Amino acid sequence: MKAWVVAFAAVAAIGGIAGCGDGSVVTGGSPGASAPATAPADGDPAPGGGNGPGSPSTVAAPATTNPGRDAANVDARDFQQGDKYYFQSPTGNIMCGFVNEGTFGTGCQLEHVSVVPAELPDCGTRANRAVAADITGSKAEFLCLNQGVFVGSPLGPVTPGNNKGGGKVLEYGQTLIVRGVACTSTQAGVRCDSGGHGFFIAADRQQLF
Repeated sequence: MKAWVVAFAAVAAIGGIAGCGDGSVVTGGSPGASAPATAPADGDPAPGGGNGPGSPSTVAAPATTNPGRDAANVDARDFQQGDKYYFQSPTGNIMCGFVNEGTFGTGCQLEHVSVVPAELPDCGTRANRAVAADITGSKAEFLCLNQGVFVGSPLGPVTPGNNKGGGKVLEYGQTLIVRGVACTSTQAGVRCDSGGHGFFIAADRQQLF
């Protein structure tokens, strides 16, 4: 599968983020800000527009405790498509894939975004551009994509009402582990890491650690 990164790629080493594992926030808002009790699921933009791109984030930074080898509570085979594995969040706004092809490792991309990482200032406001995050080995980075790099095939026959890809839903509280990379679905967003390095991604916050 060919896919091209068409904008900036912000490597985790920028600003001393790589390897620190301290939950440093790389977009709007202060590190460790408290999440409101009514935080939208998956960090989805609120109806009526919500925050505009670049607005302060309202979701708390996730914990950076690396899930153990036994943390998986779903069978990876249920998410397998060929030699790759795909899932989407319950809202369908976050689509992720364990790709391991070319320069891509494990990553997630957003269908809709309300806050864009500072490293990708134009990504969320341009047509056919998706804010994404990827981890390959110990390197985590932001990407701006023009294709569905981390989007699985639609489930079932493709019809006018079922033509959106994304793969099987990873329900809130579920953790999928493939080749040592763990991704967990939460109401705040999706967190993926390998050996303590990785990313958190949602419509209103994106973080590398």
